[in-house]
Parts: sequence; structure tokens; C-alpha cells
Amino acid sequence: MELAQCIRDVHARMPEGYIEIPSTPLLFKKGHIYPVFKDEANNWLTTDEEGFQHIVASGVERVLEDYWFSRHFKLL
Repeated sequence: MELAQCIRDVHARMPEGYIEIPSTPLLFKKGHIYPVFKDEANNWLTTDEEGFQHIVASGVERVLEDYWFSRHFKLL
């Protein structure tokens, strides 16, 4: 397990694309800390503000190797 701090708000994506729109639900809040766990398939998971689980990095041994993760979180 790692602890990660969100460095920018993360909103849900629109179903038809990869665009994050501020009017969509807020999943992770800037400044909040989230526990991040790795599964057997090298996916890194955490739980959003409403208690739903999300993959925040995938296919990497170390979570900081994932580009999306490093744009939205930092490890503590």
C-alpha cells in the first residue's frame, strides 16, 4: 500500500471520450489523501470520495511509472 495525495481535481470522464469535464462528478479532490493498492495484475486501485473503487494506474510495477497517475497524484 502507498499513500497518494491528489494534486488536481479529478472528474469523471464522459462515456464517449477521455475528456474530463468539470461539470461531471468529482472523483478525487485536490489535497485529499488516498490509499493506493496494487493487485496481482499490476493495476493500482484506490477508492473515490463516494466509496467506489477505481484503477488509477495499470501495467506498471511502480505506481509513479504511470503517466496519468503522476499527472494527478503524488506519493507521500
